[in-house]
Amino acid sequence: MPTVTIPKKMVKNDDLIVIPRKEYEALLRAKKSESPSDIIVKRTMRVPKRLEKFYDKVDQELTEALREIKAGKVSKSFSSIKELRQSLES
Repeated sequence: MPTVTIPKKMVKNDDLIVIPRKEYEALLRAKKSESPSDIIVKRTMRVPKRLEKFYDKVDQELTEALREIKAGKVSKSFSSIKELRQSLES
């Protein structure tokens, strides 16, 4: 497996994330899609057989979460627990 050295000046504030290109492209497609039902997340990397069910579940939950975000089913951010409780109780 090749080793890559990333210069420190490229990584600012520890915000470097490395993911497979296919997964990155899938996330871009999900972001650009017009209909929430168009969004499907599917694993593009190899995983051990014993973990396949786990990753299938993660893909399913991520797909559902991205569809909800696209459909606008997200709440605003809260500045206190009191605000959160009020939102959940209403």
